Formats: sequence, C-alpha cells, structure tokens
Amino acid sequence: MLVVVVVGGGVLVVTVALVGLLRAVLSVVVVAGPSMSPALRPGQRVLVLRRGPARLRAGRIVVVSPDGLGASRTGPARRQPDRLVVKRLAALPGDPVPPPVRPLVAGGMVPGGHVVLLGDNPEFSTDSRMWGAVPARSVVGVVLDGVRLRG
Repeated sequence: MLVVVVVGGGVLVVTVALVGLLRAVLSVVVVAGPSMSPALRPGQRVLVLRRGPARLRAGRIVVVSPDGLGASRTGPARRQPDRLVVKRLAALPGDPVPPPVRPLVAGGMVPGGHVVLLGDNPEFSTDSRMWGAVPARSVVGVVLDGVRLRG
C-alpha cells in the first residue's frame, strides 16, 4: 500500500508496506543482565534479524522466546515470561553436545529440532546447562554482528 502526502507543494510517497515489512523482519532488543558479557553489556541495544533456519549457525548470538525453555528453567526467563532471552548458539541438531550440557542431553548429540544455548559469562548465565537442549522453534532471531545502536 502506498500513501501519498502533499507537503508544502511537494509530494512525499511513503511506502507503508515497506515499513511493515521491516518491522516484521527486524527488531531491537535491549540486553538485560550480565550473562552475555563481555560480548554484550546490560542495557545495550542489539538489532535482531528474525530468523530463517539458514541463519542459525553455531557461535552466533540469538534471541529466544522463553516459552521453549522448559519447565525446569530458573532466573529471569521464568519470572518474566514476556521477556526474550539472549544467548550464544553453542550447538545445532546433530552436533556434539558441549561438555557442560552432557548430563542433560542423552546420546551425546543434539537431537533433531533442538539447539544448545550458552551464555558467554557462565557464572551469571541461566542456559542449556540448566535447560538442556531447547526447541529450535524457540529461536526468534539472530543478533546482527557489528550493528551498534545508541540509546
């Protein structure tokens, strides 16, 4: 849909559909807590590209819906279910399970349809060491590298 606005004798064409599309594809998330330090600081804003499965790669920082984190979750995700969780994608389906998560995932490999998430600052992180493997469908998006937002 196009909206045409006449401004001071000139015509301004605003593409409402483009703005809607950008909002559906990109989100800004504010980091809360030190679990991703030093990569991300508390209060830092990051730009998130809503994911397609092809964007998931081990080592990327992702944003996850707390709905898929299991009944045993603790920490901020449990107290505030509307908050998104920011973690590093440590392993994909078929990858070996990282050592700190092995007690929670049988078979030594990440099961199909699941991922393993770890915080960069383990002392302050609630992650797959408590949750085990997380459904991949819980991943909302991928944090874009190198994008710095002010705020």
